[in-house]
Amino acid sequence: MNEDTLVKLIDTLNALAVPYMLVGSLASNVYGIPRSTQDADFVIQSGIVSLPELTSHLGPAVRLDPQPSFDPVTSTLRHVLHLRESAFKIEVFILGDDSHDQERFRRRRQVRLLNRLAYILAVEDVVITKLRWAAHLNRAKDIEDVRNVVNVQGDRIDWHYVLPWCDQHGTRALLDQIRGSLPTT
Repeated sequence: MNEDTLVKLIDTLNALAVPYMLVGSLASNVYGIPRSTQDADFVIQSGIVSLPELTSHLGPAVRLDPQPSFDPVTSTLRHVLHLRESAFKIEVFILGDDSHDQERFRRRRQVRLLNRLAYILAVEDVVITKLRWAAHLNRAKDIEDVRNVVNVQGDRIDWHYVLPWCDQHGTRALLDQIRGSLPTT
């Protein structure tokens, strides 16, 4: 992971007062068992700063892919920032109208990450989001992230919040399967 660029992006978002949250594997690493990743995922609220302007603050080592793509899970736009001379990339999702996307953004938490304050998903929303990705894209790494977060966090997870979202997204059976596979203590 290119920590310098990630730190610079967090610092830039904070300095420009752009509402954001770190999601994806780096967020699940905070709550679960860390694993390596080749990207960092952010959700930002649009309208504060344009993506080209944000990219310009990061310097010439970062290039914005000119063609955004569509995220099939939350129906939002996804922009990719490529780091020159590195396979690491930063994916920036624009906060959408999806009801869970809105709620998880409202519930984001500020934590110390890479020696600075940064906003990330609440633990419950890591579980819900990773389950959605696993169900829609059939990604084993998302299932493993959920397993690790649930195993590490256990009773600290607000299941009364998680379960209705899983029912709404059709991921309850997958969650039950993951929880059932964990060792009991």
